[in-house]
Amino acid sequence: MPFRAFFYRHQETDKTKTVSLLKRFNVSDLEIKTKILEAARENYFANGFSKSSMDDLAQLLGMSKKTIYKYFSSKDEIVRELTREKMYSIYNVCIRLQKTKDIDFLDRVSSVTKILSEEMSLIKPVFYLDVKRNLPDLWKEIDEFRQKGIYENFKNFILEGIELGLFRRDINVDVLVLMYANTIQSVINPDILVNLPLNSSQAYSAIVEIIFGGVFTEKGKEKYMTSHNVVDKEKEYVSQ
Repeated sequence: MPFRAFFYRHQETDKTKTVSLLKRFNVSDLEIKTKILEAARENYFANGFSKSSMDDLAQLLGMSKKTIYKYFSSKDEIVRELTREKMYSIYNVCIRLQKTKDIDFLDRVSSVTKILSEEMSLIKPVFYLDVKRNLPDLWKEIDEFRQKGIYENFKNFILEGIELGLFRRDINVDVLVLMYANTIQSVINPDILVNLPLNSSQAYSAIVEIIFGGVFTEKGKEKYMTSHNVVDKEKEYVSQ
């Protein structure tokens, strides 16, 4: 039986033996740390972390709390690493798509929107709420990341769309980006999301659709409708 299956199916009764057991199977420190992060990510992103203790995480992993503390000094450190990992993963994907000019512009915009929406759907409002209430410095870091990372990427897409004739030239790009930034900060906010019949993914998709809908040129609108089969969908709806 592969060790990973053994590790999760057969939790040690005496969890102080976990470290020696791991070493016996030549599992590296990196693999152990990765397993801890994977379990924490799945649990914290879905349920928040304020009500989960290190004992709970140790039980979930089937390892001793002492083993977890060998790799992370506290639960807060785990949360910080998970959050930063997610932020920079999203940023790198956005930058890569922005620079991949051999893919159609609207396809790239659509891909970025889809990726961001999917990534946001993995993190429930309760996690954001826990970060905002319990780790205000990390929440500030998230806001700064939005400003310097995601919004800068959004601005570059708008400028490229203008050059391609798909977005109107008469729009004030800085004002548009500011609107986007403020809307994201206002709506993708744990205190707001808990009172909306939308998750963060749905809210983000709605924001982007509304903003892009107002900046398309006729050429851009026609290209967008064609590439997204909007015309066919409208005909199908009318024929019903």
